[in-house]
Formats: sequence, C-alpha cells, structure tokens
Amino acid sequence: MSEVTLGSLSELQATGMLHPFQCLLFCTLTTEGSPSLLLAASRHRVFVFSAANGNLLSTWQTTQDQAVDPHPTNHFGETRQEPGLSEPPVKRRKKASSDNESDSSSAEIVTEDGHSRTRKSCKPKFTKPNVIKLIVTSDGQTVVAGTDEDKSVRTILCGDKFGDVFALPLTPAHNENKPVLQPPANAKTGEENESRATTFVPSANTRTVHTLRNQKALKDQLNSANKKPSPKMLDFEHQLLLGHVSLLTDIACVAVSGEGLAKPQTRTYIITADRDEHIRVSRGMPQAHVIEGFCLGHTHFVSKLCVPSWNPRLLVSGGGDDYLLVWDWLANRMLHRIDLRKCLSDYINHHYASPALLGNDPTDKDEVQRRYTKIAICEIHAIEARTDTGELRRYIAVAVEGIPAVFLFNIAEDGAMQHEAAFSTGGNVVALTVSKNHDQIAYAIDTVHKDFSQSQLADKNNRITTAMIGILNFSTTAEAWEIDTDGLSQDIHSAVRKLPADTDDVRESGNLLYGLENLRKKGQDD
Repeated sequence: MSEVTLGSLSELQATGMLHPFQCLLFCTLTTEGSPSLLLAASRHRVFVFSAANGNLLSTWQTTQDQAVDPHPTNHFGETRQEPGLSEPPVKRRKKASSDNESDSSSAEIVTEDGHSRTRKSCKPKFTKPNVIKLIVTSDGQTVVAGTDEDKSVRTILCGDKFGDVFALPLTPAHNENKPVLQPPANAKTGEENESRATTFVPSANTRTVHTLRNQKALKDQLNSANKKPSPKMLDFEHQLLLGHVSLLTDIACVAVSGEGLAKPQTRTYIITADRDEHIRVSRGMPQAHVIEGFCLGHTHFVSKLCVPSWNPRLLVSGGGDDYLLVWDWLANRMLHRIDLRKCLSDYINHHYASPALLGNDPTDKDEVQRRYTKIAICEIHAIEARTDTGELRRYIAVAVEGIPAVFLFNIAEDGAMQHEAAFSTGGNVVALTVSKNHDQIAYAIDTVHKDFSQSQLADKNNRITTAMIGILNFSTTAEAWEIDTDGLSQDIHSAVRKLPADTDDVRESGNLLYGLENLRKKGQDD
C-alpha cells in the first residue's frame, strides 16, 4: 500500500477537516416541544446538532488527560529494546537538561564495555481520551459517554475486555465515613509494594553467576521481585454480575413477558457475545449468575447483537462470519441464516460498474475483492417504519467495517430476512443510528481513507466536499428509503465546515475507526 507524504498530510489538515465521527446517536426528549438532537463524537469531542435543521447547538469534550508513554511496552509488559542494542544489558543515565527545556530531554546510553551513545527522548505526551460509545436514557434527559481511558467506566451495565459484566450506578454515591469498597486487611498498598520492590536485593549477582541457566534464574528472580505494584481497587460502587472466559464484545438487555407461567410476569435477561463465537443468555439481575443457555452457530467472533423491539424473542447477530444469524434466543434455536457475502459481492460489482460512484480516486477493484475475503460487521439496527396508510415496514440495517454502503434487509415476524437494497454512502461507514420515529438513519462517513480501505488516505481534493454524516429518509408515500442529498446531511456539513480543524495526525485515525479484525484469531480456518 502506498505511503502518504507529510506534505499531503499537512494539506489535508489545512482543508479544515475534523477527525471523522466515530459515534452517532439520535436523542429525543420526552418533554413536549423539545427538539430532536443528533449527537456525533469526533475523537474526544461530542457535537450536538439539531435534527431538524442541522445547526450546531453545543460542544462537549472530555477533560481528563491520559499520558502516552514514549517508550511503550509490549503485551507482556516488557519494555521494547532500543534499536541496534543487544546484550549485554545497558545502563541509562539522564543528562542534566537546561531550565528552559520543556518538550524533550536527552539520555546517554552506556554499555558495559564503556561505549556510549546519546539519543533524544520525548516526555510523555498527554491526549484526551476518545469517546467510543454514546448511550441515552429512555427519557432523553441524560447521555452517557464511554471513553477508551484505562480503568474508567461510566455506563449502567458494562462489559470489559476480560469478559466480566458489572452493574454500576450512573452517579456513584460516595460515603466519606463508610468507604464503598475496603481492601482486605492483609492487602498491601501500592506504596508498600513499590517500596518492597525497590529494596529487594538478591544474594547472587552477575559476577557470582556464570552459567546460562543460573543467569536466567537470576533474571527471572529479579523480574518477579521487582514487578509493578498491584493496581488500586475500584473506589466506587460496583457489582460483578457475570463473566466470560473470553473478551466481551456486545451486550443486550431484554425484558420478556412470562407467557405460560403460573403468574404472568415480565422477566429480564442479559445476552452477551464474545470473541470465542459464543452468545450467552443469562437471567437478569439479581440472578445474572444463572445461565439459561447458549446460541451457538458462529465460527468467528460475534461483534453485534440486535433484538427487535416488536419481537423481543428474536435476536439478529453478526461478526466475523460471512452471514447474519437470526435466533429464537429463549429456545437457543437458530431460525435463519442470511448470506451477507453475496450481498457484498453484488454491491462491489455494482459500485465499480457505475462511474458516478467511483469518484476521482478509486481503489483497485481486484484489490478490494482480495481484501474483503473476510467480513467484520460493525453495526446492526432494527427499524420499524410506518407508512401513510398505517402499515408497518420492518427492516434490519447493517454496516460492514471498511465498506462504503448501508445494507437494508426486510424482516418478517418470524425472523425471515430478504435483502432489499444497498445504499452507496460516498465513504466507508463508521457508525449508524436510527431516529426515535424510525424514519431516519444517520451514518458517519470516513472522510480520511479511500473507499474500501482502512489504511490508505484519500486524495484531499476528492474528500474536501464529502459530508461527514449522511442521512437515509423513509418516504411514507413511496414506502421506500431514499438518500438525503440536500437536507439535514448538507446542513450538518455546512456547520461542520465552520469548526476548527484537528491538529492531530490523521494517519492515526484508522486505529480509532477500525479494529474489529483484531478480534479474528490468527490461523483460524475460514
């Protein structure tokens, strides 16, 4: 793949472009006369637009900075070795720096044979945590923003990458007289652990140990004794509900009326998906530890779960497979399997057969066909639109990571699905959201990368006029979906163009916009 020069990068930033929106959310207040809102997250900022005229109403941004280590470690916590240096181990001593030095410092690397070399090292730079999830309460009064900062969770029901699901209050109530969580009496604090690590001195050293086996044993002993202190315990109210043995990818909370029970009642369930192809059905609180069953049928990771509001017993799931699955999840039974691979191939062929869709900077068709031998589904939404005659039209909207299209499927009461249309969006779809009345679909467009690519940067002349948000409107008379060409999407685009440009390196945006393929296991058979 081609590299983008620094010159083209600066030109792209000079056009006044924001980072693409990675999250979208329609928000409708329940109070009479309140406007409908469209929230869009770009990196650490959340923009609030009017869903009626596209005006920018307000902006919110995360305030807490997180440090980025200039010398990162690998997945095992080991510091990366300096290029060009090998055994024996090196000693580093920091040179005295001038008082006016603020952005960088120099360090002298001294090897045991007496040779030294000097390199520049940057101080840890700080960046605001990115917003990765937006959730609104049922009354529309409160929006919860989840960020990618470490050890910080702000949702009511939250799953983490270790497979655990926690119940957290939206506004934790701290009691100064009675701490919410007390560590065990025999637990050592982080300061005690750090002090113990720094004062540990083994009886042997490199001068008294000569064999390779003993040298390795000494190294392991030092690493074990001087390991990092244990992380601090959470100091706010939280309750562990259930856990997976794999990375958790999505959660759905469902309430189902208890038909056939001695006393009619409503039961709640928690449906969770993970990287290990599992969909697990657990009881709701306070019996979330009770497993009702599993929906097994995926062969790759499951990234999205969708329960239609009109039939909560149905579940539509998708992830790294070439298909969507429809379930009767209460019975742990698969109902239908929809071939998404064929829909994608037909769309790619149609896209390259229409010159108007290609633009001035198309990605090679053969390369696209090779690249998308694997599918990663990033969005699934259930839609129930009403026509002028009062009839209901039910759809499932799907977006695939790195594909410039929104796929729509008709869905019947029994869950049978049929592909209806694929709408070209003018750029890769990053996020989807559906209005409360289910008559609008808003999608965020990647304005930085080429169509069908997650790494190649687009030509600035081809992207400068591209809207960052697109809209699909449901025509109640034609009973069909139509792309909004001169309405809300253009109003939002005009408002966005007046905002100051991001100064961050746009080449890093792919790490935030795309990442589902990282869930695919290496060497797993297709």
